[in-house]
Amino acid sequence: MSNSDKAALATGTDAGAALRRRNVATSHPLPGQKQQAEESKNTLKKDASVVQVLNDWEWVIAPLVFTALAFFTRFYKIGLSPIVTWDEAHFGKFGSHYLKREFYFDVHPPAGKLLVGLSGWLAGYNGSFEFKSGETYPPELNYTFMRQFNAFWGAICVPMAYWTAKELKMTRPAAWFVALMVLCENSYTTISRFILLDSMLLFGTVATTLCWVKFHAQRNRSFEPEWFFWLFMTGLSIGFVTSVKLVGLFVTALVGLYTIEDLWRKFGDTKMPVIEFGAHVIARVVGLIVVPCLVYLLSFAIHFAVLTNSGPGDAQMSSLFQANLRGTEVGRDSPLEVAIGSKVTIKNMGYGGGLLHSHIQT
Repeated sequence: MSNSDKAALATGTDAGAALRRRNVATSHPLPGQKQQAEESKNTLKKDASVVQVLNDWEWVIAPLVFTALAFFTRFYKIGLSPIVTWDEAHFGKFGSHYLKREFYFDVHPPAGKLLVGLSGWLAGYNGSFEFKSGETYPPELNYTFMRQFNAFWGAICVPMAYWTAKELKMTRPAAWFVALMVLCENSYTTISRFILLDSMLLFGTVATTLCWVKFHAQRNRSFEPEWFFWLFMTGLSIGFVTSVKLVGLFVTALVGLYTIEDLWRKFGDTKMPVIEFGAHVIARVVGLIVVPCLVYLLSFAIHFAVLTNSGPGDAQMSSLFQANLRGTEVGRDSPLEVAIGSKVTIKNMGYGGGLLHSHIQT
């Protein structure tokens, strides 16, 4: 046998021995290798269990995280600027009128301004500040709390947006993206940090959409308790948003168009009894028309019940209304009918103008 053959044989023998040792090590791992494999397997099991828990509890964890982020973005350093900013001069002033119970007049419905007055009352404010734009808030006025009260309504919009997306059967990434858009929208964040009506308007709009989507999800379980609950919650939300600002009629129109289309489909269902269709119509009239109107009227009832003193809005009302306000001079020494010695004010009530010019005098 040549030297080269001997070398090849030795090489083959060494390779076979190494292969046998590897097989033995694989079939009979060393104690350290066995422990390492078990630890790796346990780690994989733990990771899988954590993922499973996140999957099972995502519907709780995600809105909690989004809500925490929403409150952070809306509340962070909210009281840093002590200056009356933008329309805080208007709506803060309306809150002052409620606290002093002075009658005023404004084009918007009263629900949002009543809540501004409530925030001032909770903050211990007595209504004495004039809320002039650019002025510094006095030390006795806790404007930070009043802003936080408003910011609360804006922050709640974020988890409600998440729940709306989930109710629409969006995927998890899509639902998270919707919540992130509402969370990070700069105008939503900014407008929620001042004493304005817009955060309450946003809340009412998002709440109406959420309740409407929840009601739509119950469409195959008509007249069950949950169906009635979300129908009337939609009506309450519509009543609230329209009582804050009449701009809320846009989301009301959205629900109205959906309701018309839904009833039209039911009208075309020849298998549905006439009595059942009539019940659907009545339920929607009560839930989506009567209930919102009652909420709207309730806001005005509270408005007039609170504002019992004479104030800057007297001139917009009739003399008989003014005569029933405390602190007014109208009707104090004069009979209801015009007579000798009566104090009379003549005003032009026409909308097209006229020879007589109307002033603010009462």
